[in-house]
Formats: sequence, C-alpha cells, structure tokens
Amino acid sequence: MGEKDFSVRRFEMSDVADVIKLLELSFKRPFPLEWWNWKYKLNPNGFWGEKGDIWVAESSNGEIVGHWAVIPEKIKFGSETITVAQAVDAATHPDYRQLGINSILVENVCSDVQSRYCFIFGFPVEVTYKHRMKHGWTSLRLPESLRFINYDNPLRNFSNNSFVVWFGKAFLKAYQAEKRAFSSFFRQKKSSGSVEIQRINAFPDEMDGFWKQVRSEYDMCLERDAAFLNWRFSRHFGDYHVFLARSLQNKNVVGYMVLKKTRILNIQNVLDIVDLQSLRGEDECVLNLIDFALDFAKNEGSDLVHSRVPSWHRYAKLLSSRGFISISHVSGLLRIPQHHVVLRPFGNEQIVPKFRRWFYTLADTDYA
Repeated sequence: MGEKDFSVRRFEMSDVADVIKLLELSFKRPFPLEWWNWKYKLNPNGFWGEKGDIWVAESSNGEIVGHWAVIPEKIKFGSETITVAQAVDAATHPDYRQLGINSILVENVCSDVQSRYCFIFGFPVEVTYKHRMKHGWTSLRLPESLRFINYDNPLRNFSNNSFVVWFGKAFLKAYQAEKRAFSSFFRQKKSSGSVEIQRINAFPDEMDGFWKQVRSEYDMCLERDAAFLNWRFSRHFGDYHVFLARSLQNKNVVGYMVLKKTRILNIQNVLDIVDLQSLRGEDECVLNLIDFALDFAKNEGSDLVHSRVPSWHRYAKLLSSRGFISISHVSGLLRIPQHHVVLRPFGNEQIVPKFRRWFYTLADTDYA
C-alpha cells in the first residue's frame, strides 16, 4: 500500500488524542482534551451513542489524517423544537489534501445521521463552501456589520499609502455618519424604561422564562435556554464577557449581550458582539447594550466592533443607528471575505423556506 492510501471509519473514543493532534496541525493552535470533552461529551443537546456523530480517515500506518463531525443542536422551527446537527471541526492532514477525504467523510456522516436529524448546517470556509454548493447544499449569505473605533489601523492593513489611508478614512467616516443619521431619523423609541447592565459569570435560571418570551419573535433560531447559554459561554474556554440587562423598574431580565475580543484575518483588536437578545419592544435596552459594547471596545483599545444579525431584523436597524456599516461595503477595501451558512435538509420541504428567515448571530457559529 502507498503512503497516501487511507480508509474511512467511525470514530472510536481511543482516537481522541490523535484527533486533537490533527486539529492542532490543521488550525495551528492548541486544543486541550478538556475542550474536546466540553464540546462533544458535555453538550447539553446530547452526544449520540458511545461514539458521537464523528467519522475519521485513517492512513495505512494508522495515523488519523481526516476528521468530520456534527454535534446536536436544538432549533426553534415554527411552533416546534427540532433536533438538527451542526457540522464542526473539518480537518485533513496537509499531506493528504486533494484526495477527496473531506467529501468521503461528509457523505458517510450524512448517510449515518439522516434518520436522527432534520438537517445539517455549517459555516464553511470559502473552499469548502464552493464544494458544498456543487453538491446541492442550500446557502444563505450572512450579512455582517462593522463599527470603526479606530480607522487608521485597519486601513493600514490594506495600504501603506498615506493618501489611500486618508481617503478611506474620510469616506468611511462620512458613510458611517450618514448611516447613523438616516437610521436614527426613522427609528421609533419603544422602550418603557431604563435598564441596569451588569457583568455576570453564569446565566441565572430565570433565563428560561426570558427565552420563552424572546423566541416567539422568530420562525427559526437556535434555542437559548439557561443550560445552553451556560455551556456555550460561561463554562467555555473562550474569553467571553457576558452582560445582563435588568429593568430598573421591576428588576426583570430584559436583555443580554456576549462580547469577545478576536481578530478578522489580518485585522487585530476586533471586538465581537457574539450574541445579543432582548424582549420585544425593548429597543432602548438594545441601544444601551450596543453603547455599552462601544465603550467597552474603546476601553480595551479595539479598532473595530463586529456583529452578525440578519438584515431584516430590528437589531440590524439599531446597529445601523449607532454607525455600524455592512461588511459588504468595505470587504474589498479591508479584504474581508463574505461568510455563508450552508444547509443540507433530510426530506422536509418546509425547511428551506424557513431557512431564509433564520435568526442568527455569531453565537451560532462553530464553537472553537
């Protein structure tokens, strides 16, 4: 057998160390065993059977050279809650690329899980996205927005020419101001009172009641009860900053926000608004949370604040009123790619139309 020979099979628990080694090689950063246990075994939505929904490629000498997996997610779908699967941790050893390993693993996983889940979704990189589209997956572009705190640093990543940086800065400042003025003019104030924003280490049990009210606003969205939120954020290994908004009038939870310091490609010092939720009619609460995020970004020395919400949702309009602009308008200038979510349904024809009205944030993305 040649050194590039491989076979595919279901994952075994004895493969964990080798899978982590492959992920570290592919993504060039550490993945501790505790992270693997958190993401797969401790997922509040479950871990299927003894081995999970994971397939690997193995070389002729027993090395794990390919990996593709899905994890269960709970999605509000119309009036129901359904179980779906999110594709995560696609990896192929550098010496075994261009051999079709990922395609084979994807087909094996899809064939294996189609009786357990309503659909699979994922957030692929550009190369993988093109492959999925060739094989009949449904796609939805993810509108994202940026708020510039410091114009110079991001623009210098694009050009060292002082005139180009000056012109780009002048253009972006004017465009951002125009968006802010236009959006504020048409925004109606709907909130009935002020809020107190407090930092928390864990989400309280009352988030279940809060989420029951919020979820009624959506046709399709990731379920965000207290157990999920505490798993996704408070107990994760990422550096998340979680804030709760309570009404000053009755102390009830009216909103929350999750922030994380990150980078976008070659742009350092970016602050993500990872998740943002409020009760219906609490637009002023959302604006208070956005303003809080902008102040946080300034204090932390961030150059940009980055958010992802659907363009049809009220949060998008509120972000625009605070000067956020669409990434699509600056993607060429800052060399930021456009992202997509892809979906492969298993038999239910109602899924694709509702997919177009999926409410998503950065919280839905594969959990690193």
